[in-house]
Amino acid sequence: MQLASLSVRNFRGIREADLRLNQHNVFIGANNSGKTTVIEALALLFGRDRMVRSLTEHDFYGGNPGPTDRIKLTATIVGFKSNDASKHTDWFGPDRAVPKWVHEETGELLPEPVNAKSVLACQVGFAARFERMSLEVETVRYFVDDAEADVFEDDAYPPVPSRLLREVGFFLVPASRTWDRVISFGSELFRRVLTSGDGLPAQAILSERDRLREPANPVETDPKLAPIVDELENELKGFFPQGPSLRLRLTSTDSDGVMESLVPHFAFGDAAPNIPARRHGTGLVSMQSLLLLFHFGRRRAKDGQSFWMALEEPELHIPPPLQRRVVQRLQSLSAQTFITSHSPTVAGMSDPKALHVLRNEGGKLTSTPLSTASSLASDSNPVRRLFEIHRQETIAALMHDSLLVPEGSIDVEILNLLAMAVDSSQTWESGSDSRFLTHVGIVRTIDAQVVPTYKRLHPLHPCIVCLVDGDEAGDGYIAGLAGSSPRPSRALRWPDSWAIEDAFGWVLDGDPSLAKAIDGIEPAAADSADLVARLKSKDRNAGGLKQDRLAYEAVAQAIARSEPARLRGLLLLNAMASECLGLDSVKFAEHSRINGLRVRVFVP
Repeated sequence: MQLASLSVRNFRGIREADLRLNQHNVFIGANNSGKTTVIEALALLFGRDRMVRSLTEHDFYGGNPGPTDRIKLTATIVGFKSNDASKHTDWFGPDRAVPKWVHEETGELLPEPVNAKSVLACQVGFAARFERMSLEVETVRYFVDDAEADVFEDDAYPPVPSRLLREVGFFLVPASRTWDRVISFGSELFRRVLTSGDGLPAQAILSERDRLREPANPVETDPKLAPIVDELENELKGFFPQGPSLRLRLTSTDSDGVMESLVPHFAFGDAAPNIPARRHGTGLVSMQSLLLLFHFGRRRAKDGQSFWMALEEPELHIPPPLQRRVVQRLQSLSAQTFITSHSPTVAGMSDPKALHVLRNEGGKLTSTPLSTASSLASDSNPVRRLFEIHRQETIAALMHDSLLVPEGSIDVEILNLLAMAVDSSQTWESGSDSRFLTHVGIVRTIDAQVVPTYKRLHPLHPCIVCLVDGDEAGDGYIAGLAGSSPRPSRALRWPDSWAIEDAFGWVLDGDPSLAKAIDGIEPAAADSADLVARLKSKDRNAGGLKQDRLAYEAVAQAIARSEPARLRGLLLLNAMASECLGLDSVKFAEHSRINGLRVRVFVP
């Protein structure tokens, strides 16, 4: 069985969302776009009670639910062994789900099958309301019949039996994985893994229980402790004629006490000491649950049972080489997977159809598979590289609050180096923090493909700003953006005759003596104007430095060491960050408006 779709209404930061799901799903997006909320919605629908936390008013969209406000989650399940509902009486019937059908290609929900591509479907719902009298959140999990009805006003809706949830086999590994007793009997997951196989190791537990009841060298007989024990026993005889004897044991010496006391240990090497899990690094601790779930998934798959796995941020505590292995192993074992990630490595290895870019605009969440915006055969090579050679960089940029599409790769190099130079010397003083790389993802535009790049990325991100040179070509790109549908809300332009190298020079001018004393620039520049001219020139015989990354790095390092220049760089980048986020900065002035496109020009 698999989920075909998920509908979310009024849950946390999502007012409305309708997501189509694939066999394997990786959700990416900017912070607060709704990734964790999607995973928690799945947990509310299919998780066992111990997996789901209690809800409060803050879990309702807006945080202040009224009497009629409801959290409503609806999941559509497909993948039954046959399309005959009468053969699945556990799921369909008078007190179960109403049979529905889903068109495999369009995802449309149908009341009756229309052709061979219509597959049997069941809808499971979850609803919650806030009771103002009891100040508690009431919840119900049910089979969906009429999506418009209020389940709290109609008791006829049948609940979903817990055993059907167990049949689905949904498991969640949350982002916070700090426990150290996962591989022990104190873990529900560990017990479920055991019971899914041959059951508890009863004989071994009973043998250990008996050994602990009668240890070979009881602690109370130690010469240093025995006198104290004897005195206590003599005192007890004065109160209890039976004369109870004191015994000290490691556990309560019943089978449950033995199991609860077991603690996982790990040793690296045959001669290495056994160290409790809590004393190891967080990577080993966090991997325990994944290893158990892999084992559990293997057993369920072997028995022909469903196994759905939700994993939040697998990159936490796991180095990049292991991230790839963990995700691949997970997908091979699971009937369906749901992964959230901020890691370009995890996202970049995913099938473009499985990679969902989430965007949340005013509570309306949309999910766009990367494949829908991927390059087409008719695209130029620079645009194709966005989703092929530079896919990880593109994905990393999409995770920011805003995207900046500059004219070319040199702009990307210089902006990144300038940002690193500024960030290298941040202080705790107010106003000294750089917001540029925190909020703005730079797209590796190549060969001035500004307009095609914008058009390809717009379906994936709601906030894209383009940066062009102050020349005729730059004005041409602005005209192309203004004629796009939809067009960006604004574009940034350097002053007349300026390019990115001139911005580099303006930052250097914060320290007038800096340009002629940069280590690694040979021969030394006469001043910043001379250096800018050389940075724009490819003539190596005349000292040209265009596309010389070592020269760019040398300039950036000089800026990092000069406080006046660094502060100028901070001023420039923070102004650009504000503009990219839709906020007007005093360092950019209104240049023109073309078909509603605001063009903002930098003010030196």
